Amino acid sequence: MDFKAMLQLPVLETNEVLEILQEVADHERKQEKPNMPKVSFSNTDGTISGYFINYDADKRVVLIGNWYDNEADLQYVSFHSISCVMLQNVKDYVHLLSDGKIPFTPDPKDIPTQLQFKKDIKTAVLAIQEILGKEITIKFDAGENPSDTEKFYAKKAILLVQETISTLAENKLAKEAFVEGIDAIAFNFSEKNTVTLNERSFTISFNLQKGWKSVLSKIQLQNEIEKNL
Repeated sequence: MDFKAMLQLPVLETNEVLEILQEVADHERKQEKPNMPKVSFSNTDGTISGYFINYDADKRVVLIGNWYDNEADLQYVSFHSISCVMLQNVKDYVHLLSDGKIPFTPDPKDIPTQLQFKKDIKTAVLAIQEILGKEITIKFDAGENPSDTEKFYAKKAILLVQETISTLAENKLAKEAFVEGIDAIAFNFSEKNTVTLNERSFTISFNLQKGWKSVLSKIQLQNEIEKNL
């Protein structure tokens, strides 16, 4: 991010910032060498700093920590006591703070090749078929010359569809309706989030205007699918 890009950042509420930090932390903790965001919280008593570890919105508590001489230094911070949040080590995630104004550029190593993408779809199809106990097809309508960003998000979309169907199948009635009525799922990227049923096929459109932030959540996607069953 350069200086001009920084000037495009919008004002976010503290809870929005914490939710974004949680998203970043959830991604980084899965990596071999996690690059966790560093934060400083200010309140009337002073400032505390550390690596962001977890945020529980229900408990209204943030867990931050440091690592010194192979020992953990943990601090549990009440959300109510935070008056200021300062961020470091988030250069790879500034797009999440920009509300779509700063474009996301995926790391080249995270962009699936055509072969990798086909394998991802096949893996998702097999997983869904096992859950539903029937054959089903999944197709991605890439359009002409999809960008690297679209390829990256397509991989995330496949996983989202798989997880959504898996959760939906936990409800016996919803699973029966899906098994009896659906044989195929197609998805694409569009200006609106939509789920439409055409005969025995679902078409799911994902809105990427603000990156993954503007895409339907798993719960929202499940609700839209169930409305059409």
